[in-house]
Amino acid sequence: MLILAFEASGSALSAAVLSDEDDVSSVWEEARFGQAARLVPLAVSALTKAGKSFADITHVAAGCGPGSFTGIRVALAAAKGVCLAQDVPGFGISGLQALAHDARARAAGRVILAVADTRRGNLYAQIFTAKAAPVSDVFDVPDNQLLALLAPSIAGQKVVLVGYAASQLVSLFSNHGYNAVSLSDLAATAVPTTPNAIMIARLAADHIAHGHTPALSPL
Repeated sequence: MLILAFEASGSALSAAVLSDEDDVSSVWEEARFGQAARLVPLAVSALTKAGKSFADITHVAAGCGPGSFTGIRVALAAAKGVCLAQDVPGFGISGLQALAHDARARAAGRVILAVADTRRGNLYAQIFTAKAAPVSDVFDVPDNQLLALLAPSIAGQKVVLVGYAASQLVSLFSNHGYNAVSLSDLAATAVPTTPNAIMIARLAADHIAHGHTPALSPL
């Protein structure tokens, strides 16, 4: 198995190559604009770095949101192009679930709340089990309404927040009596606040192993 993954839903672009031995090659760059011109060259760089070619790819995955519509569209289009050219299957991977999946080992059994920036003043948020299975739908909500929407799903539970503004949101949760920490509080190293292509690839590998086939379409 060799997965090529794209992620462009935020302010950075990334591409990664993941083998079934969990060997990873990835490249990324900051780019709020110009995603269409840069994403495929990043994929070429990631493949070259891994010593692979497009002919070696067995699966393609792309971050399908939530996030920047333009970035998501570019990532999905690039993934579909590779799928057609190489005749391999493709999967659309939720960026919020990728964040939660990446947090599993350090979440210490806590419910995971993954958050992303809408760039419109609101937050995207979704609740996951400690094993990164979705518990709620994706919310698009102002931060001052977040607790009201999440309360039924997290009442009485320990929560770890990951993603955009996670550290700042911990104070909001704690002030209202919730047992909440951010993933950066639990990790010994720096924690990404947005999904990247490595996360997308690893969640895709998990889906493949369990027979899940999420569509290569926007969330």
